[in-house]
Formats: sequence, structure tokens, C-alpha cells
Amino acid sequence: MKLFYVEEHLACKHYVSDFNIGFSHVRTQPGDKLDLIENDSNYLIFLLEGEMVFSSNVYNDLTVSGGQILFASQDSKCHGVAVTEGSYLLLSFDNQFTLCDQLALESLMPFGNNDVSHTLEIRPPMQMVLDSILFFLEHKIQCRHLHSIKQKEVFLIFRTFYTKPEMAAFLAPILNRDLDFKAFILRHYQEVKTVEELAELCHISVRSFNRKFNEYFNDSPYSWILKQRSKHVKTRLADGKTTFADIIKEFGFSSPAHFTTYCKKHFGCSPSKLRRQLVAEN
Repeated sequence: MKLFYVEEHLACKHYVSDFNIGFSHVRTQPGDKLDLIENDSNYLIFLLEGEMVFSSNVYNDLTVSGGQILFASQDSKCHGVAVTEGSYLLLSFDNQFTLCDQLALESLMPFGNNDVSHTLEIRPPMQMVLDSILFFLEHKIQCRHLHSIKQKEVFLIFRTFYTKPEMAAFLAPILNRDLDFKAFILRHYQEVKTVEELAELCHISVRSFNRKFNEYFNDSPYSWILKQRSKHVKTRLADGKTTFADIIKEFGFSSPAHFTTYCKKHFGCSPSKLRRQLVAEN
């Protein structure tokens, strides 16, 4: 099937680059690796074909076969190796659970117990959604809004075709009383300019905030915020359409020279050169 207006898709500022946003489809050969050791996101791994073995800080040598879903939380340090030829869909998200109030983590708390299920089966309604995602990815329809819609579909399927006890066991690694802290940080960190302001939003002292942040993000607030900022700046540059002036204004750089210095320090080259590289890759 022919895709019309290809250049418009590629030039759109909402076109998804390859910076851990939304869905990606990966084909594997025996020995291929999937490393989520130092990740800033949660992941759902939909194994479509083949067999892989995963290890993390909560399980060792877990065999996952085609037709199964594996959840890897932000702090799981998950690592996988393909045993056979196959493929998987990888969904990266931060606070995706807010997309459906009826599947909010808080709603699963009453169903949580000591039961843990590391995998779920891909049921027919879920497979239908995954097939549609594969179709769009194959035709390079990478609109950020489309990824968001498909993520909502995935969680709607979880809500309607999987029981709450099943979901509570599946999401057990992040069902804890301090979950709201992570969700709050992910919602509000772009609204502040300093760690002190973020601590103030949480209504705790900076010292307590730093300690708690490190416990749940395995990084200092300052370092983590810098990494997130770099990721967002890089995404803006990759779209090929947002002007440097808009980027400078959006991220609060004091001048074009300040922005250039920032790019050279964090990416090793000027904004213009980095944009050319990223656009060429896309």
C-alpha cells in the first residue's frame, strides 16, 4: 500500500525520532541482546515470535516465548538475549498508567498480594492492536500522536480483557506506596528550573527530596533533570522543523551562544551539525 505525502510526514514536528518514544519493532537473531539496564522509562516487551531469556533484579534466566508480554519497570535493570530467531514490539513509556483512570495503579492496590506474574499472554484483542501497530511502523507512519493513541489502546485492552488480579501480579514491581512520588516527578519536572523548586512542589526539604529521588530514580535530581533536558532538546532538533529560536525560548537558553555551548558540551557538536546528523538518520 502506498503512503501519500511522505515528505509531510517526515517534516512534521510530531514525527517520532528514535529516542525511546512509543513503539519500536525489532527482529532478532540468536544471541541478539536487549539491554534496559540504565533506562529512564518503563517498558512492555511484546514477544511476537521466537524465544528470549531475560534476567533482572527480580528474576534470573526467565524464558519468554512468542505470544507473551514481559514488563520491565524503570529500576528493573532488565537484560534479554534471543535464543532463536524472532521479533518483538517494545513499548517505552513513563507514566502511561494515567491514560486510563480505571487502570490507575491505585485501583490495583486492593488486588495486590505476594503473587507475582512476570508475563502475560497476548490475547486475541491485544494481538489485533499489535498488528495495527506493526502495519503503521512498517509504513513509517511515526506520528507522535499515533503512538499515543496506540498506547491508549494497549492499556484499554489491559483494562477490558485482563482481570485486575492479573494486572496487579503483572505490575507488582511498581505497586508500592511511594509510586505517587515517581508519577509526580514525571508530571512536573519540566515545570521547574531548579531542584529546589521541585522539592518545594513535593512539600519536603531539599535534603529529604535528594535522598528519596536517588532511591527511586537511581540518580541525583540535578543529573537526572539534565539528562531529560538533553533528551528533549535532541528530539526537537531531530524533527528538522522547530527553529533554533523556538528551542532557545522553550528551554530557557539565555542566547544563541549559550545554546551552542550547551550542544557542544552535551552532544559534541554545534546545533546545526547535530540537526543535520539527526535529520539524515531519520
